[in-house]
Amino acid sequence: MDPLFPLAVFVGTLFATRRSLGMGLGVAVGVGYVNGVIRANYLGVWTTFMFDAAILGLYAGFLARPDGAGVWRSPLGKWVTVLMLWPAALMLLPVNDYLVQLVALRATIWYLPVALIATKLSAADVTAFTRLLAGWNLLSLAGGLYTFAYGIETLYPENAVTELMYRSKDVAGGNYRVPSTFLNAHQYGGTMGMSLAFLLGRLLQSRVGGWERTWLALGVVAAAGGVLLCAARLPVVIAAFTLVAGWVLSGFSPRLGLVVGCLAAATAYFAASDERLQRFQSLDDAEALAGRLHGSANAEFLDLFARYPLGAGMGSAVGTSVPFFLADRAPEPIGLENEYSRLLVDQGWIGLGLWLGFLIWLYGQLPRVGSGWRLGVLIMYACSGVTWATAFLGTGTLSSVPGSVVVLIQMGIVARHRPAAGRSDPR
Repeated sequence: MDPLFPLAVFVGTLFATRRSLGMGLGVAVGVGYVNGVIRANYLGVWTTFMFDAAILGLYAGFLARPDGAGVWRSPLGKWVTVLMLWPAALMLLPVNDYLVQLVALRATIWYLPVALIATKLSAADVTAFTRLLAGWNLLSLAGGLYTFAYGIETLYPENAVTELMYRSKDVAGGNYRVPSTFLNAHQYGGTMGMSLAFLLGRLLQSRVGGWERTWLALGVVAAAGGVLLCAARLPVVIAAFTLVAGWVLSGFSPRLGLVVGCLAAATAYFAASDERLQRFQSLDDAEALAGRLHGSANAEFLDLFARYPLGAGMGSAVGTSVPFFLADRAPEPIGLENEYSRLLVDQGWIGLGLWLGFLIWLYGQLPRVGSGWRLGVLIMYACSGVTWATAFLGTGTLSSVPGSVVVLIQMGIVARHRPAAGRSDPR
């Protein structure tokens, strides 16, 4: 039965993408929403690559569309090409086991073309994607409330895939963090926070029907609830900074300011109702925060920088997600719990420099958008930018399921509306 999962999601995503890019992206991301609970209960090689099969269906469907031509010749396409070619060349070096290096390559470049697909999204595509996100958020909220009330044991057996989940027993009263239908709490809370950019961008538009506005509002509530339920602190930080930064970039939009204030008040109210929802308050502990920062960003980074100018080999860095069936082939991890450290250890100075250059190019100018999705694009700029600005606090920015794909969609939309393009695309 296991092979049916990747086959089904490949076919489903392929046909959805042929129909519309927004629907294809929505189906692919939706597979990521349920990827964790399926992998945990159907442990095997095939289910490990279920989300990858969905992304493959997305790519195949996009290539079969007439609007799929020309994306590689754009400025973003040239950046993506370089970012993919360098680690692909490094993988040919026989430093680590080739299967481990292939897995590391998958976590580094497999999702990057999603950003190119995002540059082809019309306003209708983004709207369709956002409506699907609202539904996925409500599904994940149901899973989150269920595991919050009855325990993660009711959905997740203890095995090689859920090992990290069962180690995260640091919530008040000795409870586990809440993963909902994801593989861990960070993926759940992070994806919920990233979805807010799309949901608020559509919700705050003037011409939205009553039924859709209600649906989107429920999606926003589900996203905020997930950020709180997961009991992971970084998603709270990213969501808070995203909303504040988006409000500032919007010129202090009264509508967005009202929403941000309501979300903050509701979060404080519900957090006060249960001690398990208050783990984010440990951010006030300066000593604990300093310890966390030291574990992710310290002088050892400079030592790594000097020691590995060409990297230590693909798959060598801390944060490489090696499947359980390849665990015996994985090298001893090197580095810090830091996405930039992972890029450095795997790809050396050139790889890290390319990524820093790309991020400076992408975020060096504010996007220029006309009416409609203007507020949404500004929040996406803030959300994806904050995600990369806090990437030194942990790993997974490029390998989170499905959070990495959601961020790359935002990056593609931001790149499409860079002022350097010389125009503001009305789509």
